Amino acid sequence: MNLPPPPPTVPSPCTKVCRMEGAVCAGCGRTLDEIARWRTMSAEEKLAVLARLAREGSAKGATG
Repeated sequence: MNLPPPPPTVPSPCTKVCRMEGAVCAGCGRTLDEIARWRTMSAEEKLAVLARLAREGSAKGATG
């Protein structure tokens, strides 16, 4: 039986510094909507968020 490979896992950018500063988290740079939806986002959506964080210099690291 050939099963398809599992979907790729995209680590969360959460740094466990959960404090909103304006519209974004001071720790990871995500918006409240992105934080709330992270578990249900597709891998493509998560990668788009990570790309935005990298462009904006908001990504501080990923903890999984």
